[in-house]
Amino acid sequence: MKLSFLLACALAVCGCARQLTPAEREEARRADLELKSVMDMVSSREIPPVEFELGSATLKASSHELLDKVAEVLIHHNRLKLIVSGHTDDSGSAAFNEQLSQERAGAVKMYLARKGVHPDSVRVYGYGETQPLIKGTTEKERALNRRVEFRVTTRDWGTIY
Repeated sequence: MKLSFLLACALAVCGCARQLTPAEREEARRADLELKSVMDMVSSREIPPVEFELGSATLKASSHELLDKVAEVLIHHNRLKLIVSGHTDDSGSAAFNEQLSQERAGAVKMYLARKGVHPDSVRVYGYGETQPLIKGTTEKERALNRRVEFRVTTRDWGTIY
């Protein structure tokens, strides 16, 4: 059975703790637009979402196109930081799902790092089954909860989470 992930994006370029210069604000605005364009391609199925092998953190080759585009934006706008959040459905134990979601978010970070994104600019979090998009037990409903979310910020890491 193919395990596919919907890529849900919460792209919010946030202000820094310090006041941004006009040039920094413009760079953040442009990066936000570029990433929204990439996410629109995912939503319209022009490019596939992030997908993993069943029950593992091994990225499927179909995920590379999307992650390559995300890496390109982050490299071009190197002041940005990316938060990668992994989520699972409620199949399996809560402990397994939390670990799997963390490993999957980590796999995304490692892929981006191999493409040239500085590892310190990416943080990963695994939420397991604790933040479902939809309550339900059908395969279609569960598939909506298996996802990787990206959030872009310009904040210093000390001010996030």
